[in-house]
Amino acid sequence: MTGKGDKERRGGRNPSYIVPAVDRAIRILSLLRGREREMTIAEVTQATGWHKSSVHKLLVTLNDHGLLDRDPATKRYSLGVALSEYGRIALSGLDVRQAAKPFLKALVEYSGETAALSILRGIRMTLVDVEESPFEVRVALVVGMNEPATVTSNGKALLAYLPEDRANQIIREAGLPAMTRKSITKSGRYRQDLVGVRARGYAIDCGEYQDGITGISAPVLDSKGQVIGALSIAGPSFRMKRDKLRDYGKKCSESAAQLSALLK
Repeated sequence: MTGKGDKERRGGRNPSYIVPAVDRAIRILSLLRGREREMTIAEVTQATGWHKSSVHKLLVTLNDHGLLDRDPATKRYSLGVALSEYGRIALSGLDVRQAAKPFLKALVEYSGETAALSILRGIRMTLVDVEESPFEVRVALVVGMNEPATVTSNGKALLAYLPEDRANQIIREAGLPAMTRKSITKSGRYRQDLVGVRARGYAIDCGEYQDGITGISAPVLDSKGQVIGALSIAGPSFRMKRDKLRDYGKKCSESAAQLSALLK
């Protein structure tokens, strides 16, 4: 792991898309993972071939964020405990996705519409799995899509069950953008809508995120009883008639509750 070998190790990657400082920080984490022992600044400097002052700044920064631990007596660095938390969250996402598959299929069979599982990542909802509708005209969702939690039914389903201070923080940071003319952009009205979500057990988005699309979502809880994501049904508004919304909402809530029970 030397400085002069950086270009070779990048292989086919376009260097214009690589942020040098981030790249080097990750290389330090990889170095410590590979050595499986604590290392001093001098050892990291020798192994990387980088300037000692640069290495020191990177180590201090990683330590400040908990990604590295520093023994004050030996002044050696090791992988930090924060990394285990990142890993736990990543693995929990995989566990939820696997557990949700039969529920997504059941939601599609019940409604005929597209079903999806989304997880909160920061202040955004990320789609981690999708089961498509068999209809030719359907809502097309792609795994990896992510939007601010405040603009979608899955986000509303989650925000309604978060602790109030955390929900308020997300609403403040994500904002209430006008995605369509039906979007709720007033904070007071949005919070009233969240009260309704909690009372019903599911959230409804009738063209608030995208014209002509209706979404229904219910919250998914983890083993600690904390909301982490949502199960959703989404379809063209011309098929998602008002008389169906209650049935779909109830089915979403039941499926989300059963999935949550499996995660305990």
